[in-house]
Amino acid sequence: MDGGLPSGEFWHRELMDSMTTPGRERSAVLSEQSIEHLDDYLEFRHFFRHAYIFTLNWDRVKSLVLGCHETLKLVEAELDRFFEAGTGGGQ
Repeated sequence: MDGGLPSGEFWHRELMDSMTTPGRERSAVLSEQSIEHLDDYLEFRHFFRHAYIFTLNWDRVKSLVLGCHETLKLVEAELDRFFEAGTGGGQ
């Protein structure tokens, strides 16, 4: 993004945050609404990778599983709009 990728322990968060604000040569890629949806998946990823659990608690992951199609549609639509506007495609 904007000439480089974030690095370090929180690079996922930094990348998502940078996608909600316009860059020098591009518009914002994702809305705050998309980031709110994606935050839940990022939190789950962090927990799963660091908790070393083998049994998932359905009550904790149910909303993520049932909401994944809605989140994917939202993010895909925003990415399509971004690239159709010509504010980031190929740069």
